[in-house]
Amino acid sequence: MKSSDHICIIGGGIIGISAAFYLSSLGHSNITIFEQCGIACHSSGKAGGFLARKWCDETDLRNLARASYDLHMDLKTEYPDLDYRCVDTYQVNTSEKLGDKSKTQTPIKWITDDHITSTKLLDTSDHTAKVSPKLLCNKLLSVAQARGVKVNISKVVEVKKSDGRVTHLFTSNCTEHVSVDVLVVAAGPWTTTFIHKHFPEYPLPAPRPQTRAHSVVLRPKNTVGTECLFQYHTTGSGTVDPEIYPVADGTVYVCGEVDYVDLPDNPLDIKPDSTKCDDLINQAGYAAKCLSSADVVAKQACYLPGSHDDLPIIGKVPGSHNVWIATGHTFWGILNGPATGKCLAELILSGKSKTCDVEPFSPDRFL
Repeated sequence: MKSSDHICIIGGGIIGISAAFYLSSLGHSNITIFEQCGIACHSSGKAGGFLARKWCDETDLRNLARASYDLHMDLKTEYPDLDYRCVDTYQVNTSEKLGDKSKTQTPIKWITDDHITSTKLLDTSDHTAKVSPKLLCNKLLSVAQARGVKVNISKVVEVKKSDGRVTHLFTSNCTEHVSVDVLVVAAGPWTTTFIHKHFPEYPLPAPRPQTRAHSVVLRPKNTVGTECLFQYHTTGSGTVDPEIYPVADGTVYVCGEVDYVDLPDNPLDIKPDSTKCDDLINQAGYAAKCLSSADVVAKQACYLPGSHDDLPIIGKVPGSHNVWIATGHTFWGILNGPATGKCLAELILSGKSKTCDVEPFSPDRFL
């Protein structure tokens, strides 16, 4: 493709920004990112940012996840101002009943053993890490913008097509159509709706029920460690499994409670269920008392961008000559964002992905 060709990316989250970052790093900078609300305004700004090199090894995500983890480590080296931390990761089993402290001593100094029944090292800092997703998105975007990438805060409301190609976009705040040579749709959980509306000829199945995930950001009065915790908490009615991630700024991110609620059209209309957020705080307090009394910085929710078969969708939209799609990463979006973006960049510019094989994620599989 020509260097003057205009690449339009719909979606200002980790996938769209990574695509712009790697496209521009490969020398193509005539790129515009369209985002209706703001950069990382949805799941990329509310995710926990846990990274694992090997945790997808037994799935079709193995090569993508390993390649993306390595790219994260490259970014860690290249941009020291990002808050990447390589961390040990533990499973922590807790119960509402008081435990026997003499039998449940833990190497994790900042948690409390009153209700802990056992702990287990899941992985070491050689293979698991933590990053703040919004900080990452903003950094990659700022670098891409320095190379010439532009951002347009508006919603794409109309797509013009001719002979199997998208030629123009019309946005909510523009009086003229925007010329398009390549279109990338990376709009998270809104991707399927966009495809159904503007490309009805492609039979992309709808994801399974839309999953709304809750999280809280807490600021404990005590200093906590760096270990990421996967808690399994036993209650009188069953087991719940919050995840607890300390952040470099002294806060602690806790996530875990999900429900199934219709996706609103606007990310800013997403509201959390406050009760579910309170449940997360209560559950985490059984692992670390300091979280029970911590200041609540945020209660929030976001939707997991899924697919019909729970695998990412990465590739050219069937029947179109210049439309690409990247979505369906569920809770591994931050981990797999860089490799997805780099693979897309390679596919668009050279027709082949060198970073890893993305054929298992081809949109063709739904035909």
